Amino acid sequence: MNLLLDMARGIAALLVFLFHVRGGLEASMPVLADIVRFGSLGVPLFFVISGYVISASAEATLRKGESAGAFLKRRFLRIFPPFWLSILVVLAVPYLLAAVSALKSGMYEMPEPRFLALGAIDWVQLVSLVKVFMAVGDDLQGQFNQVNAVYWTLAIEFQFYLCVYLALLFRAHFRLIIALVSGASLLLLAWPLPLNSGLFIHFWPMFAVGIALQYLARNGWQAARLFPGKSRIVAALGVVLILGSLLQLAYLGSLADVLERFFPSAGLGFALICALVLWLAAPFGEGLEAAREGGNRALRWLLKPAAYLGVISYSVYLLHGIIVQLPGMIVRQILPASNPLNPLLSVAATLALCGVFYTWAEKPFMSKRQRAINATLLEDERVSAAG
Repeated sequence: MNLLLDMARGIAALLVFLFHVRGGLEASMPVLADIVRFGSLGVPLFFVISGYVISASAEATLRKGESAGAFLKRRFLRIFPPFWLSILVVLAVPYLLAAVSALKSGMYEMPEPRFLALGAIDWVQLVSLVKVFMAVGDDLQGQFNQVNAVYWTLAIEFQFYLCVYLALLFRAHFRLIIALVSGASLLLLAWPLPLNSGLFIHFWPMFAVGIALQYLARNGWQAARLFPGKSRIVAALGVVLILGSLLQLAYLGSLADVLERFFPSAGLGFALICALVLWLAAPFGEGLEAAREGGNRALRWLLKPAAYLGVISYSVYLLHGIIVQLPGMIVRQILPASNPLNPLLSVAATLALCGVFYTWAEKPFMSKRQRAINATLLEDERVSAAG
């Protein structure tokens, strides 16, 4: 299921990316701009995938007899070093923009970015991600807006890792602890308590959806079992029907309203629907992997960009909203905003820059196993074999 999950992760990153640049799409691609108004729902999809992957990793930790500390070390390296390095990139962008502008105007104007107003304590809170607890009300991203608004989700993500780590310390009761936390998070939906909005428990139901999906897959409860012989047909029809309905609701501007009507929140509703799509698509995903490994050249070339987007999705998520300004400034000098190539080239160039960041700032901190998985997804046989 690696390929399917990474494709879903790439879609989530692209949804969030397009949501943040939707203003630039309105002149050239108004239909797409209308649809990606709800691109922020890519965040719940990230949480679902994380719930699946991290619970599977925790189970592997138990199965191999590894320590809880080894698990936490891997997760720490996966989140924090790329996050810290992304801050350096974010801090440099305003000055790079001013330099590019100076090439045209002949005069360098010193920028005054908002992050200059942050004090030492603010920076300590930001780089440790505890700034999420300083939010007033539910505006978590407001604590990070002066640097990069998307950082708030990393705080929630790492709290999730910490909770799994603590559960791993009590190895014999790991699943019971995860089940109890999941139950507590559901009770909190029904009977809210005045807890800090930056606590992971408010978002745990979305992680729990991914955890449940992982255990369903682990125990063989997939579409292939319920619909033997016709699983791929059922998967294709179900996925097309659900995705078609979501796209139509997004275009009509009623997606959030419909989700909130049937679920406790739009985010949780979207998480559940995404999990259903992933569950249905599992046989189809297995078929794609088999076809790719079987030497289908055309299919390989179609899947490779999607797989690559999934592999670099964390780098894309960290940087897209900031570094898109660089190619955007250049493209504007060549193409008018009404030309569809304008946003397409800006997005493509941003993804390429994120790919460079992945190579130098994210990949070095990955475990050998994760590098091997990514190499397999990208069909780099030499690296995969070495891993």
